[in-house]
Amino acid sequence: MTARNLFVRQRSLIGLVHYTAPPVVGGVESVLARQARLLTQAGYAIRIVAGVVDQTLFGVEAVAIPLMYGGHPQIAPLQAALREGQRPADFPRWRQRLRTALSEALRGVEVAILHNVCTMDKNLALTAALYDLVRQEPRRWIGWHHDAVILRSEAPRFPGEPWDLLFRPWPVVHVTVSEARRQALAAAWGIPMEQIHVIPNGVDLEAFFRWTPLTRSLVEQLGLMEADVILLAPVRITRRKNLQAALAVLRILRERTGWDARLVVTGPPGPHSPANRAYLEELRHLRTAWGLEGAAHFLCEFVAEGLPEEAVADFYTLADAVLLTSQEEGFGLPVLEAGLARLPVFAYSLPPLEELGGADVFLFPETEGPEDLAAAIARFMETDPVARLRRRVRQQFAWSTLIQARLIPLIEDDHLPVP
Repeated sequence: MTARNLFVRQRSLIGLVHYTAPPVVGGVESVLARQARLLTQAGYAIRIVAGVVDQTLFGVEAVAIPLMYGGHPQIAPLQAALREGQRPADFPRWRQRLRTALSEALRGVEVAILHNVCTMDKNLALTAALYDLVRQEPRRWIGWHHDAVILRSEAPRFPGEPWDLLFRPWPVVHVTVSEARRQALAAAWGIPMEQIHVIPNGVDLEAFFRWTPLTRSLVEQLGLMEADVILLAPVRITRRKNLQAALAVLRILRERTGWDARLVVTGPPGPHSPANRAYLEELRHLRTAWGLEGAAHFLCEFVAEGLPEEAVADFYTLADAVLLTSQEEGFGLPVLEAGLARLPVFAYSLPPLEELGGADVFLFPETEGPEDLAAAIARFMETDPVARLRRRVRQQFAWSTLIQARLIPLIEDDHLPVP
């Protein structure tokens, strides 16, 4: 049973806690928003608890406790005194007030993710109140440490609470955002590194590239985010496009490298000849014969009329290279589009492609066969630093992958202690 299916059945209520949340703009706020959206899509019930929060954010439940914001008019003077090492006489009252409000806001929450509030000094009354709740209320508490005062050499250190709460590890499940942060925190706290989990920040490809809903659906259905290499053939399915050669390139590339290489053909069969439908069937049979069913994707099998232009443009943002194996072309628009998308082009040499791409595309005489194209693609993907980084980001740092592969197992791991 997958983590997602397990989770949908159990339907846990997850609380996300931070000083502020969107519409406030910030790095941690952005992470919180991504977690809220993707955990909701995975089936979780989400409640955001923050000093400032958009009540309609992704349709999740949101609770605003204004005193959680360190800049609140009633909290700011308290904060100013605490940062000077002075503890005002009314500090316990604010601590209690926040503790009561937070306890009510987190009622029913099974897992609470505390972003930065365990290790940062943005609102020390909030930090102290949450520390009390961690010790008093049994639930899985996850401290998500983006930053930490203890790692700043210039940070003043005053004796007693609330200041020393920032300098010792709480009884929570610890998460930090990089291996470097984990090593530094473990050394500062004097605990084994194994007690701190690493879940890096990610990128939301869908949002970053503004993909259409159709593109998002196709990418998920085809599992393209996990692919090692994605070759894009933005062409209609007609015999002169010589797509059997593209399939051969894909087969050889997969066999010689062991990569999960994919081919995405965006267009439908050409509409002006019934022979194009027959050609598609030939390609399907070839795909099956070569064991490429999960690797060669004809998008007309999902969108019969073919992709709209905006969705085709989306696939340029996802692909690693453009592959053109045509036997004849009058122009070669994909060469220009690939240039704008900063993608390498691997193609059989035709006069229009030579005219458009010149020395800036990888052109091969058709007599050399698909082996040479496959070898060139492999060399490029192995040696070009931009291509390597692009592939690593897509595979390892997409938020959707991080949530599924790292956060949900942490949430669902019954072997982790509940402080």
